[in-house]
Amino acid sequence: MDTRKNGGFFFLPAGDFLLVVGVFVFGYWIRHFALAGFLEEYLGIPNDFRLGLSNYVISGIVMACVELLMFRAFNVYRRESGVTSVEELSWILRVTFTAVVITFAFTFASRQLMFSRFVLAFAFPTASLAIYMWHNTFNRIYSNWAKNRGTGPKVVVYGTGKHAWEISEYIRSGSAVPYRFLGFVTVTEKERDPETLRFDSPDEMFRWLSENRIDELILADPGLSREETAEMIYGCEKENLSYKVMADVSDLVTMTTRVTNLGGITMIESVPPPLSGSSMLLKRIFDLALAVPMAALLLPLGLLVALAIVADSGFPVFYVQTRLGKSHRSFRLLKFRSMKVGADTMEKPATGNGRDLLAKPRNDPRITRVGKFLRKFSLDELPQLFNVISGSMSLVGPRPHVPEEVRRYSLRHFKKLEVPPGMTGVCQVSGRNDLSYDEMVKLDLYYVDNWSIWLDISILIMTIPAILFRRGAY
Repeated sequence: MDTRKNGGFFFLPAGDFLLVVGVFVFGYWIRHFALAGFLEEYLGIPNDFRLGLSNYVISGIVMACVELLMFRAFNVYRRESGVTSVEELSWILRVTFTAVVITFAFTFASRQLMFSRFVLAFAFPTASLAIYMWHNTFNRIYSNWAKNRGTGPKVVVYGTGKHAWEISEYIRSGSAVPYRFLGFVTVTEKERDPETLRFDSPDEMFRWLSENRIDELILADPGLSREETAEMIYGCEKENLSYKVMADVSDLVTMTTRVTNLGGITMIESVPPPLSGSSMLLKRIFDLALAVPMAALLLPLGLLVALAIVADSGFPVFYVQTRLGKSHRSFRLLKFRSMKVGADTMEKPATGNGRDLLAKPRNDPRITRVGKFLRKFSLDELPQLFNVISGSMSLVGPRPHVPEEVRRYSLRHFKKLEVPPGMTGVCQVSGRNDLSYDEMVKLDLYYVDNWSIWLDISILIMTIPAILFRRGAY
């Protein structure tokens, strides 16, 4: 269901179009005016004006048109599932990169041989970030506007079990779409929940949905038979009502899957995980290409942190802990010590959230003065760059696994051990310690099932503001 209708649906792509053209004009100004003297004096690159501003505007229009077409083809404007911000940024990056390549081909085919490569290189990161920030701004404005006016799509959930409750919580607090959740409905005779509307028949339920102008019905009752589910779907189609059906296999499958068609029958089939074979090699090359220069550049900062730790609480500087990595192999995870010496033998303060293995108390008396500062800005995790270089970790991945936690994993959870753990990941850019344990598990599994190099780049980009704004860091 397209939830951004009429004017709102026009403004989002219109803003994308203007931003891309504007980026090209801005890149032209930087190359031919702001940096012209520097490039010519220090690098010997002449400032060639054979191509005027109009050429760059035309190329910007070409790139903008390609972006809009690809956004439409991949339903970027309608995406409301997955991990919204991370997923949207990864799609923006891959679409913008493809659009830059096509624009470069256009400039070559139209014999604009003196077209500035700087402008094209500048357009990829700048347009990607500009579009991402514009989408976030637009979504917040549109969502607040829709909620204040009460114009968001009305949605009800069929069912009252665990999955129905989780879906309702996401709709009310996590979705970028300004849904108006009207409650739970059911036709099950056994239902006695006073918060659930129970109907005597599907026909009675659909009459109520029609009278209340419900926009979407989410079927989240795993107890529905095939015939009952079909009856619900046919009823939605008859009433021209959008619907979603929960696939009741997520707790059963342990392999990466996709929906396919076999002889006209919709089926779920297993496929190789996205992070395997050559993809794993690509990820390793990507890690080394970033981790090695980062370790060299951050070495002076690391020395200052080490001196601060020694001055504050003495030796040792590092804290070493055994974790489980890819294929259940144990490794020694490195951190700058942020707690008092012997903190492992001290009683851990209660957190009251049931995540005894992973929870971090907000005011832990075992943390040193320097340690509080290090944790606020994630500086205690800098030594993990050496874990990345050695291959025991990756820059991006699931959280490093605590052995005691792994012993409690279900069969599906072991999928997280098929990839190396990461210094950062979806959890770190989605709330870190403010997340519940179940939310952390779901985000880790999302990453394993949906990996792409663009997803890694998106998470790394979003890690920067996550560290600066210190969300969930304590």
